[in-house]
Amino acid sequence: MKTDVSVVLVTICRKSLYRAVRSVFGQDFEGTIHLLVGADVEMFGDFNEIMGELLPECPPNITLTGISLGYSTSSRHGGVHSSWYGGSLRTALSFLSTSELVAYLDDDDWYEPQHLRLLCDAIQNKDWAFSLSNYADPNTDAILGVDTLESLGPNKGVYKNSFGGFVRPSALMVNKIKLSHILHLWSISPFPSGDGEDRLVFKELLKHRRYGQTGVPTVNCSLDPADGLHARRMESLAGQSTDSAPKFQSLRR
Repeated sequence: MKTDVSVVLVTICRKSLYRAVRSVFGQDFEGTIHLLVGADVEMFGDFNEIMGELLPECPPNITLTGISLGYSTSSRHGGVHSSWYGGSLRTALSFLSTSELVAYLDDDDWYEPQHLRLLCDAIQNKDWAFSLSNYADPNTDAILGVDTLESLGPNKGVYKNSFGGFVRPSALMVNKIKLSHILHLWSISPFPSGDGEDRLVFKELLKHRRYGQTGVPTVNCSLDPADGLHARRMESLAGQSTDSAPKFQSLRR
């Protein structure tokens, strides 16, 4: 079986997984999609129960594959891989996907309907591509404004000097055949905090200048007030939204 595009989603089975999966179901992409959902740990829900509820909603052009190993590959939960957020799952699911083109989605983020269509257009004859992002209120699903701070691509944003820029996983699409040699980096953390695997991947992506960009914010990223950048993110939204300041609950895992 070969599909036009794949989406890799690693989860700890929190409630927001429903929203993430349904955002893939709601894509206006006319081709075939392979959605792979892998459970690192069932911290907040029963994986099989969640998949059982979502499967009847799956559109005919989407193949839904749910994988729960019954153990975690992350060192945080007893495994050997240093990435705290999924261990080797994102790497493994990338290789298990049935398309050359692989997009990613965190279980607390969600896509706008045109996300995959625009990324597939942008990645044509390229090695990788990215969209812009929105910041969102995790409690109400309200879009607070466009991310003008972080996930802006090469040589832009707050990480320009330290990492050469940045693209968050949920905004990224790669050609896994052309970039198979970097996919193992999803399982490696350069920091004691267990994160930063996305920085390692992006550093390698910078070496591959054949990239595309949609220029459109089509992925919605839930803000976490426990994150060190939260105050700066809120400041960057000043003037973008007329809504009253949202009340946040921590998303820290």
